Amino acid sequence: MSGFLDKDGKLLDITEFKEPLPETQDTIFYFGFDGDATGKYLELAFGDLEEDEKEVRERSKLVVEAIQAIKNIVCKETKNGKSIIFAEGDNVLFKGFYNLSLLKNIQKIYRDKTGLSSSIGYGRTLKETTVAMRLAKEQQGDSIVGISLK
Repeated sequence: MSGFLDKDGKLLDITEFKEPLPETQDTIFYFGFDGDATGKYLELAFGDLEEDEKEVRERSKLVVEAIQAIKNIVCKETKNGKSIIFAEGDNVLFKGFYNLSLLKNIQKIYRDKTGLSSSIGYGRTLKETTVAMRLAKEQQGDSIVGISLK
């Protein structure tokens, strides 16, 4: 709950939008991508037998390949090699203009490589993006949520 409170402990005033308003067409947004249930996906391969090590490595490799493919497509689509701010584990943080086809494409890449869904949250600030990510994760299953804080 603390992620939805301001510095004074008051509930944030959030406006959620599925797509940005036309007047934000030239606005740079931050986008947070997070694979859904990736930890559980890896954990399911854990076991007592040595053969399970191979499965853990293979699943981990698939996640790494998916994130690398996402980084590549984001840089290509944004035409900016510095648009990726963070890409580790099953998370990517990048900035650029709103592009629904790009967002759906990176979710498809992740699903095709890992068999898992993902969540994307976006906003004009890092705080908005963090809150949007939390809301997107609650929706479960290839959700995309954008917000604005008042």
